[in-house]
Amino acid sequence: MQLTVKEALQVYPLSEAKLVAGGEGTSRMMKSVNVMDAPDIADWIKSGEMLFTTAFIMKDSETDALHLMRRLNDRGCAGLGIKLGRFWQSIPDGIIEEADRLRLPLLELPFQFTFSDQMNALFKVEHERSHRLLHEVVQKQKKLMQFALQQQHHRNVFAEMSSILNYPIAVIGSRGHVLYGNEGMGEQAVTQSWPWKSVMHRVKWNQGSCHRVPIRQSDEEFGFLLVYTDSALSLRAEEELFQQAADVLAFYMDMTYREHINPTVQDEMRTLLTQYVDQKLTIQELITLSENKGMHLFQGTYQCVLTTLEPNVFAEGKLLKQIHRELQYNPLMQFTASQHFQMNEGILSIYTCPTGRDYGDELSAFLLNRFGDVLTAQEAKGAPGPRFWISKMKHEPVSLREAYHECLDTRQLAHRFGMKDRALQFEMLEFAYVFQHVPEQIMENYCNKVLEPLLAKDGDPNQVLMNTLESFIENDGLINEAAKQLFVHRNTVTYRMEKIGSLLQMDFKKTNDLLKLKLVFTFRKFVRDKASVRPRI
Repeated sequence: MQLTVKEALQVYPLSEAKLVAGGEGTSRMMKSVNVMDAPDIADWIKSGEMLFTTAFIMKDSETDALHLMRRLNDRGCAGLGIKLGRFWQSIPDGIIEEADRLRLPLLELPFQFTFSDQMNALFKVEHERSHRLLHEVVQKQKKLMQFALQQQHHRNVFAEMSSILNYPIAVIGSRGHVLYGNEGMGEQAVTQSWPWKSVMHRVKWNQGSCHRVPIRQSDEEFGFLLVYTDSALSLRAEEELFQQAADVLAFYMDMTYREHINPTVQDEMRTLLTQYVDQKLTIQELITLSENKGMHLFQGTYQCVLTTLEPNVFAEGKLLKQIHRELQYNPLMQFTASQHFQMNEGILSIYTCPTGRDYGDELSAFLLNRFGDVLTAQEAKGAPGPRFWISKMKHEPVSLREAYHECLDTRQLAHRFGMKDRALQFEMLEFAYVFQHVPEQIMENYCNKVLEPLLAKDGDPNQVLMNTLESFIENDGLINEAAKQLFVHRNTVTYRMEKIGSLLQMDFKKTNDLLKLKLVFTFRKFVRDKASVRPRI
């Protein structure tokens, strides 16, 4: 039985009963009806049970009756119906007051009807309701089958699914982002307590239920279908309907992914791109062969991003495949027009620069924001996480090979210098790239020569001044930014830089001096990194 007390009071002959107390509790759910004729009823009553009584076990002591009501309420009793005339002529005021306090519906049952008359009427209504719901479920299953068989493209699948189920729904992606939600659904509310276990689960939602159904196909997990019903309980057949709906969505999402990422085309493009970067194809041959497969690689100026999992030796292919899928067809991942291909080293993305300027900073922020949850989760597990290597902007298709190698060089230099940045631009390491083959001894001698005035007698640098100078250079000569990084006042940095300039005999307004110091700190970082990885004997 799935009726509220309020709904039950509309069923004849219980509609002839009088609600004398506990009106605020009429939303309680009735799961069954029983007769209270044993003193120990509170020991075996079930939650959601409505009790009918003649007051036989309550008539002798009002104190005992009040104690019994409290115990019944604690056990989840849906309500109490008392038939007057035999033991009580009226319900005592103390009982009424206690029922109001407990918000426990207290009914004065009609004398002319037996308990069985009222119980049979309720069971009949419940049977009719269940039959009607089953019929509705069957009709929804028919619509769902027709929906699954349709081959229409560019339709709003999620909205149509909500219409078929006739319930509000939300669709959550595999990383907890909302792909769809009916109007009025807040993202934080629907993703509460994320992440969830990949099993079907029902949770309380307002006055009804939220059914969380995993959307998966074989070993691929696409997210969850959330169905919001107005009942605290559900039919088994309805839960099966929700599972079928999730299966249909899994099929659709997998099909959509395959349409965007045709495995055959992807494999062929991977081969073509590999041949191109290995100088076995010209750029014109690559463009022609790609367009024959429906792939238009260039739409103006562009930048490349190489996504890898680091450390690569422990990386799992499943996560990289998931990231590839997200980049390709998740609407939240569309920064600009882009193409994404899996290569041997990772995922190569070609992003259009629509305004003809470098988007390195924006791409870094965008990717870190969109994959922030993945980065956090992988870091918490101590597992390999994604890192993004970004090339400089290129104007011509012929520069694609150069852009790709810039991504690889950025990755290589980041490893060499021990840089932990999750997104790194080639532009930031371009200076180091130029001088990476200078012998280590020459680097060290040059650094000592330039920084000699800052070195103490024992060879250790004045650490405060050295840190200030390094921060100044890292922030492109901006006093305010250096002060923020060092957590000191800008006047302090200004004073220190004047002192450093005097010691080094340099003018920091001159490009030549700034370039010299930029080179020094690039060399210092390289030498320190080499020393840290050198095996001890």
